[in-house]
Amino acid sequence: MMKKIAKPQRTVSFFHKSLIITLLISSIPMALLTMLTYYIGIREIEREVGRTQKLQYEQVSERMDAQLAHLKFTVNQWAYNPVFNDLKNRSISKDVRFTLDLYNQLIVMKSSNPLINQVSLFLDQEGSLLIDGENGSRTIRNTDEKNRYLTLLQQKSFMFWNEALPHSSNEKNSVAMSLIQKVPIEAEPSYGVLIVDLKKDEINALLQQLNPVGQGTAFLLKQNGSYLVTDSKHGMASTTSSTPDANSLDEIIRTEVIKHNQEAEAGTFLYSADKETYVVSYGKLKNTGWFYVSATPLSHLTKPVELISKLPLGASLIGLLLSVLLSWFASKQLYRPLQHLMRVFGSDNKSLAQGEKNEVDFIENKWNYLIRERTDLQFKMEKAVPALREGFMLQLVQGHLSTFSEQRIREEFEQFGIQIQDQQFSLLVIQLYGFTNSYSNFAKGDEQLITFAAANIVDEMAGQLSKQTQIINFQDLTIGVLFISPEDHSREQIKSELFEFARLLIEPLRDYLKLQVVIGLSRITTSLKKIPVILEDTRQAVRYRDIEMENSIIDSEDIVLRGEHSTHYPFIQEKMLIQSMQMGLRDQSMQLVEEFLEALQVKSSKEFVIQQGMLQLLGNVQFAMLQIGCNPQHIYNGVNLFEQLLLIREPAAMLDWFKSKLIHPFIEEMQSIKDLQTKQIVDKVIAMLNENFMQDISLEACADRFGTYPQKLSASFRQTVGVNFIDYLTNLRLEKSKELLISTDLKINDIAEQVGYQPTYYNRIFKKHEDITPGQYREKHAYRK
Repeated sequence: MMKKIAKPQRTVSFFHKSLIITLLISSIPMALLTMLTYYIGIREIEREVGRTQKLQYEQVSERMDAQLAHLKFTVNQWAYNPVFNDLKNRSISKDVRFTLDLYNQLIVMKSSNPLINQVSLFLDQEGSLLIDGENGSRTIRNTDEKNRYLTLLQQKSFMFWNEALPHSSNEKNSVAMSLIQKVPIEAEPSYGVLIVDLKKDEINALLQQLNPVGQGTAFLLKQNGSYLVTDSKHGMASTTSSTPDANSLDEIIRTEVIKHNQEAEAGTFLYSADKETYVVSYGKLKNTGWFYVSATPLSHLTKPVELISKLPLGASLIGLLLSVLLSWFASKQLYRPLQHLMRVFGSDNKSLAQGEKNEVDFIENKWNYLIRERTDLQFKMEKAVPALREGFMLQLVQGHLSTFSEQRIREEFEQFGIQIQDQQFSLLVIQLYGFTNSYSNFAKGDEQLITFAAANIVDEMAGQLSKQTQIINFQDLTIGVLFISPEDHSREQIKSELFEFARLLIEPLRDYLKLQVVIGLSRITTSLKKIPVILEDTRQAVRYRDIEMENSIIDSEDIVLRGEHSTHYPFIQEKMLIQSMQMGLRDQSMQLVEEFLEALQVKSSKEFVIQQGMLQLLGNVQFAMLQIGCNPQHIYNGVNLFEQLLLIREPAAMLDWFKSKLIHPFIEEMQSIKDLQTKQIVDKVIAMLNENFMQDISLEACADRFGTYPQKLSASFRQTVGVNFIDYLTNLRLEKSKELLISTDLKINDIAEQVGYQPTYYNRIFKKHEDITPGQYREKHAYRK
């Protein structure tokens, strides 16, 4: 009989599992909700509808309140306009230009908010003027009318609501309340008021939000309970204070609201009238103190409930369908991060490895793999830190970090965990001799193995000390030991410790390696930048060893005191000078050549020796020029510099010749190359500004785009153009805006946006530079259109 082949077990994806679970979770509550809706009945739903209706009315009232608050804020902001602050010093009848600006200002204010029907200005000057931007100004001659306006100036508040004034009472589209704003705000006493009348149509539009169905009523009441605005469908023929029909729905509702308002400023209650039950909601507008009232038929609110109560099965089916769709959508949303991780980990979402039940298992396996990889990399990095530290120490002592500042070098030490705060530094230079005699069978290059073994011995013995040390393997039978001693240790104490450690080193190195050992002790310094110098001095001092002695300890300071310094040529100063010239540092190069000559004179006062040293420096400088691609023949016009230098005898003259004939032309050549590159970058930036001045452009973005850094670009831009980056961009935008002001009829706000400014900031910056506003500038140059 043939054996049955076992079918591979099918795996269920996480998506399908989550879909099933989500579907169950969402369907069960929906079924319960349907049952509750069916059995609890319409009454509970009506109650919830009532609460919802109340919340909707509160939201509508908040929007109304917000629009009125915004109106007050707008009027208050306009009151700060300079034209209102200068009214006291102006004559409306004589200063025509100012009067026209004032008319324009009132017209602009009227159009700034859709709720405003009219904006007027009353001034207690020139016989009490009432100014309207559209109708001009008139003198109020009626004493009663004038007193009504003067009482506004006596109010303590700068902004308040007031009953409609005579000039607005005749306006058919005005509400019987006006917003009053005293002017000027920044001076006392006020001598004028801005009178803002509201549009009845706009207020009615707001009321329609309280009664969108149009089957009930909605109206606004003043603080004293009288009508302010009503929809005029239930007994009110206008928005004036005429007496309404006592039997009208508006009046009945108003009376009930006044009774309830004695108990609470806002609320909802049911009221029956004309065989209809109304849901009445009322509340107080915070910014005005007015009361809003809305009455909606309950039958309209409960009409959807009746349909739902007759169709519970349909609602259930719809709910279940919605549950399925939401479950599918929720599952997709839940699965999307997993799907993204699957793509990140390189899976096609169609096949999983053996043993992986679903996508979560796959991601878990990949995550564990990444954790192992991270651990391996971290372990490798920890193993690499000693090599990095050793490489840094080699760069430091060999002078490759001469361009770094002292602080920068100290920060590097801190990063490697070496504490150098308030410390002194000294060096031991261990030189091994006799390699050829003791290891004649070793091949060339095996010195590195011996040096490595010696460095390990020194490192092991240094680890027994109670102070910080750093071992430096020069790979040439030379080992350096950097001693880090506390700053409060005396020089004699440190020297004693160095001698004692050097003495202890000689015996194990001699016995294990069978080599001669000479140890040089450096001088003590507190500057890390001087370590290359003291290393070179100590290396040179080691050369003064007595060849008759197999092992010895030499103090470099003793050699200096005996006048037996190890070299007659300052290599360190030469190296620093060449690096400074290559970097184009003029002042530093001049200083370093002086230090080079001083070092030569310290070693010897003979003219021949100094001249030979300067000639050697000249040759090394020219060689360095060739290495960086510069042609000395081109820089110095084919002049034989060696002949010129040979004719000079005095050290001071040699120094002047080096500065003027060698260093200065080379620095100028380097600077001209840099200036050409800088000018090209600045030209590109200017072209970019001219093309994109209307966009948000920053100095940092330009620097990043053209491969430089902001500080350098700022300095180069100012040096090339004559002004800084911001001033150039500002002038460019203002010039473009002037062209638009003169040649077009665009609004000033549109012009501001076209040149990259916000309107308010554009007005300030324009007036700061031109001493006039954009509008005044346009009027001044209107003849050029």
